[in-house]
Amino acid sequence: MLSAALKTEINALFLQEKLEVFEVIRDSVMPVTENDFPELSVPQQRELLRRAEQAAANPDLGRFWIEVKQQLEATLISPNRNG
Repeated sequence: MLSAALKTEINALFLQEKLEVFEVIRDSVMPVTENDFPELSVPQQRELLRRAEQAAANPDLGRFWIEVKQQLEATLISPNRNG
């Protein structure tokens, strides 16, 4: 738990300094790579590899993101009113 003195000190910082403190804390909790993305866990890496292999083996299965996005937007903008 943060002490009252530390909270007071943080509140007294300028915005840029607060952002720097935030970045230090964030990086200590969620390490970043050279691309500023969080490190993937081993299971996440395996799942991405599995999906990439599946997509390469079956290029006709699946859809482009723009198609999925357009369908979602159409559904959200004009939902089915039959119910």
